[in-house]
Amino acid sequence: MMKIVKQQIKNMMRKIVPLVFRKQVCLLINKQKVLNDDVKYWWTLELLRDYAEKDSGGYHRFLWSNHLAYAGSYEVDIRFGEENMKGSRRLFFSDLKNHLADMGTEPGRDIHSILEVGSSLGYQLRYVETDLFPTVAELHGIDIDKEAVTKGAEYLRKKGSRIQLICDDMRNLNHALGAKIYDVIICTGVLMYLEEKEASRVVEEILRRCRIMVAISGPAHPEVDNCKLERSVVRQHDGSFIHNVDNMVKKLGGVVFARRWEGNRVVDGHTIYFVFAKKMTKG
Repeated sequence: MMKIVKQQIKNMMRKIVPLVFRKQVCLLINKQKVLNDDVKYWWTLELLRDYAEKDSGGYHRFLWSNHLAYAGSYEVDIRFGEENMKGSRRLFFSDLKNHLADMGTEPGRDIHSILEVGSSLGYQLRYVETDLFPTVAELHGIDIDKEAVTKGAEYLRKKGSRIQLICDDMRNLNHALGAKIYDVIICTGVLMYLEEKEASRVVEEILRRCRIMVAISGPAHPEVDNCKLERSVVRQHDGSFIHNVDNMVKKLGGVVFARRWEGNRVVDGHTIYFVFAKKMTKG
């Protein structure tokens, strides 16, 4: 009974208090050093639950751009370093390296520039720089989380890294990158925070900017291979989106060179859905 009453009170609070005010309360709560991360996370989700239901894309964008909730777990000391790389990401990068080799690509000869869309702190680019393709001259990352970009850039500067991070929205790559073209573009676990049309526009822009290979990962549908989905579906536990990236690539004139879908298998908290693509060659 008490649980029901509490839920009714929370629902009423969300109806009465304007969203714009609740957003400011979330920002204030997350600045309080006396509160632990779990408490901050809980309050953020409760204050914005209706926002997540009505506008999932806007909700996730607000969290990421303000380093809130799950975005707060992206910190230098627990993300950088080969020992902190998640198993699912190791698998992704291993596949990327192997598929590039299958195309006859030699990193030292053919890959000179890499872009990561949704790079956060830049820890995956650092892994690419130190463990995967150490000869690459240009490594750029773009992310909407200003706090993560600032902290990551400072860490990378101290390490003497070549990586450059840009704070901007992935939906606006033209503003951030101009006419820049890259040999390889990586996009892992970020399209899931965009609705289908927006995600497709980002894929289009990525394909347009890539010379050799686009490598994308996202949540796998647990029962149906993503490539068979007629439309994107919402993942219930966090309101993110499960996309058919294969179809996006094909509709946009690209070619899926390789892929991996492993359904409900979970590796370090992540399901496995990878798509490796390239632009259609004319002529």
